[in-house]
Amino acid sequence: MNKKYVFIDESGSPQFYAKKRRPLWIQPDFVPVMFLGMITTNDRSALRQAVAGFQKSVLADPLLNSIYSVSQPNWYLHASSDHSDINLKTVEFIRQLEGFEFHAVIGRKIPEVFFSKHNGNATEFYFDLLYKLLELDALEVDHKYRLYLSQRHSNTEQRFSAAFEKAVETKSKKSGGLTYTCSIVRSQDFPEMSLVDYLMWALQRYILKGEKRYFAALQKHYTSILDVYETEGTGRLYHGEDFFDLSKASSFHMK
Repeated sequence: MNKKYVFIDESGSPQFYAKKRRPLWIQPDFVPVMFLGMITTNDRSALRQAVAGFQKSVLADPLLNSIYSVSQPNWYLHASSDHSDINLKTVEFIRQLEGFEFHAVIGRKIPEVFFSKHNGNATEFYFDLLYKLLELDALEVDHKYRLYLSQRHSNTEQRFSAAFEKAVETKSKKSGGLTYTCSIVRSQDFPEMSLVDYLMWALQRYILKGEKRYFAALQKHYTSILDVYETEGTGRLYHGEDFFDLSKASSFHMK
């Protein structure tokens, strides 16, 4: 049986409330979108070796290894924490890399949709995004799947881990019964997760800051992007020659 490896990471939070049910969406610093990304590959070994090798080359380069973040113990590629020189170098590396597909979902955090579709429940919102992400890849019953979800850093991890497993099981039943295992892992232990992280970061940077260059440089790697709640909640899928572009989407910023 053929093996296929799936790596999933996220950016942003599924939460709509702070403590004591204080609405977050009325705060000026509210980020109105959450991103989930997924890499699939049949050759995990080659992908892992390529990323690990690139990290080693950064650590061996005197132009880069003196950067404060890189010089810290157990440094690994993490786009939002990396120096801009590392960002640029990593994007140059990824744009030449082959052997994987990348899919992403953009989850607009719209209070009206949150209440009408998810019953005001952050776990249901998260499950919906995960399930739609898994739907973007044609999972096949003659493959054995190894799915890895990047570990969350919050006290709600157990609830969202359960949502992950439920999404995979729901997808499995719809696909006729998949052979799979699920694992919650630390990104620093899985170099493949850095690819998901950087591809999401480039997309997020484009959407939230309007900076397109990283996204444009990596555009060939975006196999599909689903804007989940676009067009009044029906969603819009970008793939093939219909590339995602801000000019095609309604505003991501709350009015």
